Amino acid sequence: MSKKRVKQYLMLLTVIGLVAIAAGGSGTFATFSAETTNPGNTFATGTIVLSNTVNSGTSCLSTGGGNTNTNINAACDQLFSALVKKPGDSYTGDQLNLQNAGSIDATALKLTAGSCLTSNAGGESFHGTGNLCPLLDVYVQEWTDNTYSVASHCWYGGGNATTCAFDDTKTLSTLNGASPFTLTGGLNAGSDRYFTVGVELQNGAGNTVQGRSAAADLTWHIDQ
Repeated sequence: MSKKRVKQYLMLLTVIGLVAIAAGGSGTFATFSAETTNPGNTFATGTIVLSNTVNSGTSCLSTGGGNTNTNINAACDQLFSALVKKPGDSYTGDQLNLQNAGSIDATALKLTAGSCLTSNAGGESFHGTGNLCPLLDVYVQEWTDNTYSVASHCWYGGGNATTCAFDDTKTLSTLNGASPFTLTGGLNAGSDRYFTVGVELQNGAGNTVQGRSAAADLTWHIDQ
């Protein structure tokens, strides 16, 4: 065997020996390590749910008693239902309690009045053909608490900034055109606001509106 071949052979044996030593001793080396875990990380959302209660009736929830997928309920109690009235008669008796039943503060509370529509009154045998809507004065009054004894703001109607009064220029017809109203102050989670809506048939209403009925939706809306 030539010297060159011997040298190559010895070098190969040396490499094999070093690899064997490294492999055989690998289990004896210690390593430093550390580890922490932040488990179960979550991100949960809150809710905005509007509760609408007329007088001492059952609370009407925007969820309709179900989930929040739509969160719109158009089937709450009537806020006023005045029957067999004559010129000069008014109706102001019903009380509305709005509550944010959710967990997130609402920064905006809004009121929208739908178009007023006149039709023949049910239960009446005789009818005129006139439009009742522009002859019905209306106001939207807010109160400080659930006693409805101290006025806090007049949002629509005559009177002054605090206390409403009937005004022949503020009617169910004009209410629709003036809305939506942003009712300053929002509605914090768990808090309430208190309202009444007054209506009065103008003294000048004539025979054309006998046996007639006016109807308009009032929609209350909150946003985060």
